[in-house]
Amino acid sequence: MNTNNGIKSERGLAYSGGLAFTFAVALGGYFLASLSIFKMIGPLACALLIAIIYRNYIGYPTQLEPGIKFASTALLRGAIILYGLQLQIDQIFAVGIGIFFKDALVIIFSITCMVLVGKWLKADLAILLLLGVGTGICGAAAIGAISPIIKSKEEDIAISIGIIALKWLV
Repeated sequence: MNTNNGIKSERGLAYSGGLAFTFAVALGGYFLASLSIFKMIGPLACALLIAIIYRNYIGYPTQLEPGIKFASTALLRGAIILYGLQLQIDQIFAVGIGIFFKDALVIIFSITCMVLVGKWLKADLAILLLLGVGTGICGAAAIGAISPIIKSKEEDIAISIGIIALKWLV
């Protein structure tokens, strides 16, 4: 019997199962957000809520980890790029090239403020950077994109995305 085929099959199931699991959580968040009581917090926060409850009561599906990690890194980056492609060059020229400098200032300001306030509160630097980027750029997608670069822990990413997603309630 060839054990290589068994390992490849197991790895394929881990990837496809993890992708299906991630899709199910996202879909659940989407449908939960359509209920009147959850409309204010939106699909992202609802999906996070589902994931938190699942992990606390059922546990993290370690056998599906390869697919979940692929969805939260490669697919998320691809989605951010596709989302960014909606911005057309004529729109940039219509508002002026100075918009890049204004955007850079907003990003630098939000990261700086987050780090200064966080140091005053003695908060974790990784979470502060994730929150600064999430606030200054585009929320949870920016956090997901920057987290591998600064080598954030899973817990820091989850906390940061949760805070960014729930800030709209205030």
